[in-house]
Amino acid sequence: MALKKNIVLDNGVVTNYHRIVSINKVTNNSNIIEVASYTSEEKRQEEKNAIADGTAMNVFVDTTYISKEYSENETIQDVYDYLKTTDKFKDAEDA
Repeated sequence: MALKKNIVLDNGVVTNYHRIVSINKVTNNSNIIEVASYTSEEKRQEEKNAIADGTAMNVFVDTTYISKEYSENETIQDVYDYLKTTDKFKDAEDA
């Protein structure tokens, strides 16, 4: 799963494919969400293929960390739903 939304970074690069890389739970404190943003879904696929094949890739990835209240039972779907409530990912569509 991922989210689709055009986001222009401060350096002018446009990203439009965003996926959760990790959810780190700091017990009783917070959940930290790591989001990778790509210039396209095709570039994400290129990354996956390169990792699987051990080949070179030319993929731009912008990483964002978002901290939120702690939730022990939060699922990946819950986190994607949460992201769509934030200013950055508001109006994003499921990919």
